[in-house]
Amino acid sequence: MALPTVASVLSGIASYPTVYYDRKAVKFLRNNLHLYDCIETKPMPDKSGVAMQIFGYTKMAANTTAATDGTPQTGGQTLAASTGTITLAQYVDYVTYSDKVILTGISPVVEEGSELLAYRGALTVDVLISAAVDTASAAASTATQIDIADGSYMTAAIARKAAFKLRADDVKPKSDTGLFRGVMSALLAFDLVNDANAGGYQDAYRFIDPKTLQTGVEVTSQRIAVMGGAEWFESNSLPVVANFQSAAINGYRAYLFGQDAFFGASLGKTQLGQKNFSVATKMYDGTNSLDPGGVIRAASVYNFYFGVSKRPQGVNAFKRITCESSIG
Repeated sequence: MALPTVASVLSGIASYPTVYYDRKAVKFLRNNLHLYDCIETKPMPDKSGVAMQIFGYTKMAANTTAATDGTPQTGGQTLAASTGTITLAQYVDYVTYSDKVILTGISPVVEEGSELLAYRGALTVDVLISAAVDTASAAASTATQIDIADGSYMTAAIARKAAFKLRADDVKPKSDTGLFRGVMSALLAFDLVNDANAGGYQDAYRFIDPKTLQTGVEVTSQRIAVMGGAEWFESNSLPVVANFQSAAINGYRAYLFGQDAFFGASLGKTQLGQKNFSVATKMYDGTNSLDPGGVIRAASVYNFYFGVSKRPQGVNAFKRITCESSIG
């Protein structure tokens, strides 16, 4: 008897599964968000409106006039104070899920949607902060901006310059670390960690763990470097300036902050940083009169109030660097 040369049942059969869906979504890409950690926070009490007024005193000058023996001074010194206002705005967003996707979906879609929405909320706060910093910088460009010439790139000397210009303005470092806190684009970080000039990044880090020098960043915190009394972190949520210094060349931002450079306020004790931004998950049982069939069974929601403002005194406690990148 002759043997069959071709199988009688092939993969073209109607019931053959053509696609297998992995049940775990590929992890989405996200920016490192560090600007929220660069500001000081002041919780707004409930039932107090949406505007918080802050104030600070102007420092006094030296007294160079000696007192006259036996003669009381005429008049004392006055106190000069400045005020500022943090105005809170409300930010709301949500994702809703049908009963079908919850009952038949191959992955925990509500959990995944909540994670994505939490990142959107945290990124919103980060962008609001950079916009406030840029607005304040535009109003005091000479005092706050360090624009690097065309064809030059980020170096350790520029990073130190920003820190010591803050020191020259009597700005204090962050009280919790004793360091100024800076955030820069990853493309600027590349040039910084490749700075091989005398006294540059690679000189400064020559005798540390070589793994740090190879990666150029601490994996757990995205901290790039500590130099000149400032710690620098990497983030790509910062603005990009088109046609900076010359046509078709992008400028990338870096910000350095001292203590009390900017104040942020949120309603109550809400924490809005990347690591603890909260999203509420709500489940529905179909009793809503607007959805009598119960086809919407869950929602991920955030609803927060947030505002940010520069310190009230005339001194600016931050610097903004704009620079092109050798690989940007």
